Amino acid sequence: MKAMELTPTTVAQFDNTTMAIRVSNIKKSAKRFIKATCRFFMVISPAYPQYVESLKRK
Repeated sequence: MKAMELTPTTVAQFDNTTMAIRVSNIKKSAKRFIKATCRFFMVISPAYPQYVESLKRK
């Protein structure tokens, strides 16, 4: 196993890479959320006018 020196530079590089991974994970999660929201609205949009009409009749 290779020994690694612990210097402020290596710590900063490690923090930078872990932050990059976190940011990419957040971006992926946001992208999935937006896709799911769009899919939900695509499914609900045909039924919504009928729902509004039924509320007006009551």
